[in-house]
Amino acid sequence: MRGGYLHNAIMISVLAELFELEGWHTDQEVPIRMGSSIRFVDLVAEREGHSIAIEAESSPKRIEGDLDKAQAMGAQELWIVTPTARIAAGVRRKLDRLFVPVNRDGLFVLTQGAATERVMNKLPHFAGS
Repeated sequence: MRGGYLHNAIMISVLAELFELEGWHTDQEVPIRMGSSIRFVDLVAEREGHSIAIEAESSPKRIEGDLDKAQAMGAQELWIVTPTARIAAGVRRKLDRLFVPVNRDGLFVLTQGAATERVMNKLPHFAGS
């Protein structure tokens, strides 16, 4: 996998396990064709036709690429998951500068803890389930 230990073992793998416990199918490092290049989505969770692209980020640098990948794959939701609230705030500031609304239209910026809570508390009641 492309990321380091924090990215892969702590953030992505833990979320993948939680999604699967809730009945979602998950794939890590999902290739997405974007023009002549291939990019990768860290984690994709799917259930009953609903897909969530999850990107683990330790800085706001790659946010535009995350938005592009989620759109290219046709995900209904994009979760940008960060290890700390400080990084999440930086991601939100970057999205504000890009005029992209957060927590609307399926875009969520979540700390690892908030993403874990969302999977365990919100998704079992997902309307598609």
